[in-house]
Amino acid sequence: MLNRLVKRISFLISLILGSSLILANDSSVSSTATKAPTHFAVISDIPYSDAEYAALEHPDGVIAKAIKALDPPLLIHLGDFKLARAGCTDELFKDRYRQIAQLHPHRTIYTPGDNDWTDCDRLTFNFSTRYDELERLEFLRQIFFNQDELQLSKDIVGLVRQQGFVENARWQLGDILFATLHLPGTNNGRNQIERSNKEDAFHAADLRDQYNEAWLVQLFQTAQSNSSIEAVVIAFHADIYEYENDNKPACSKAIRTNCNGYQKIIERIKNLVTQFEKPVLTMHGDSLPYCFNQPYEDIPNLWRLNAAGDRVYMEVSQVVFDSTDKTKPFTVSGILDQKPAPSSCGLGFLLNDLFSSPSSIPEKP
Repeated sequence: MLNRLVKRISFLISLILGSSLILANDSSVSSTATKAPTHFAVISDIPYSDAEYAALEHPDGVIAKAIKALDPPLLIHLGDFKLARAGCTDELFKDRYRQIAQLHPHRTIYTPGDNDWTDCDRLTFNFSTRYDELERLEFLRQIFFNQDELQLSKDIVGLVRQQGFVENARWQLGDILFATLHLPGTNNGRNQIERSNKEDAFHAADLRDQYNEAWLVQLFQTAQSNSSIEAVVIAFHADIYEYENDNKPACSKAIRTNCNGYQKIIERIKNLVTQFEKPVLTMHGDSLPYCFNQPYEDIPNLWRLNAAGDRVYMEVSQVVFDSTDKTKPFTVSGILDQKPAPSSCGLGFLLNDLFSSPSSIPEKP
């Protein structure tokens, strides 16, 4: 009798232990299965031509249809929604806002480029009105951020904007913490000031630097304090890497001209990324090369995407982040051509396009 009881107890214990192991294994499998890569889409420096405008038009444009088919949780436009020497009329700004908003309703982020305001004082192709760039910046803010009638980012959960500097945003998607910085080209708005008061333009650039630096620091502080964050993505327009070795001093209140408008933010990014240790991706447009690489050998956790655009590549990039891949956590490929982004950021990549696409125009618009 006693032996039977012992056997039954032993059987029950082994059954319970076995069930616990199965549940533990199921939990592990479930955890692994739910750790899906995070993906999103990026465009920049578009539309620059009638063909590109048509490609973006909802619902029949080739890019509009590709984005709809992919249905990414997020679309980021890195600025320059027109050519630098195209007009900067109220009507054009409102039309570009409408077009961007319809590409991926309520799940779109836009950060301004130089063509969108700092270059509005240039001589245009059709000799139309040249504008005070600071006035155009305020109009741009009203259309895209303050009024935002079509609610570009309504469905992006947890999005916050920087107090006093509405175009800078921060949000989380999956295990990535994102932020935008308002960094336009034209040396961060410090060159070719032709209609605004120059001191006012320099002062605006100084303020922009201060807000951007504060927002960048907050971004990494937030990422460090949240254990669920596995990566950081920073989106802005200017190619801050293009003039990194121009041997010019950093622009400041004391040095207004013949200076590098991005040097301070580059150094800040490099320092914060090094301290963070986890993967960081910077994304920008502005310059011709379409490429994805690591810009510094001594900062192995930093990647850089120079997005397609500038009339050379008409493409939408899909970025995928896989935290389980410790070597290449980010991958970038075209939605239209299904090819990985080129790794070289030199201009040699243009040769193939020149031979295969005679209509390509290899000049900075």
